[in-house]
Amino acid sequence: MSTPGEGSFPPPKVLRPRLLPRARLEIDRLSQRPILLYPEGVMMLNETAAAILQLCNGEYTLADILRELANRYEASPEQLQDDVYEYLCSLRDQNLVAWLE
Repeated sequence: MSTPGEGSFPPPKVLRPRLLPRARLEIDRLSQRPILLYPEGVMMLNETAAAILQLCNGEYTLADILRELANRYEASPEQLQDDVYEYLCSLRDQNLVAWLE
């Protein structure tokens, strides 16, 4: 399955990433750190990864997510764009995130 706009960069900012139902964000009981649970395992998340995934509800566009993160981390959306897009694409490749148009 390809990403809409795949092969084009910058990424289409109208895409709306959504965490798939098979994956859910939680807080680890022992470490009190954010984790992503899915049937095949668990992924420990840093603060930034958790912030990205909290916004992946299918409502926010990639542009919205970049603006929100830019406000939180005092950076420009352009500075964050490549890393956020690559992270979401890697989760899409693992069947944890879907792109909605």
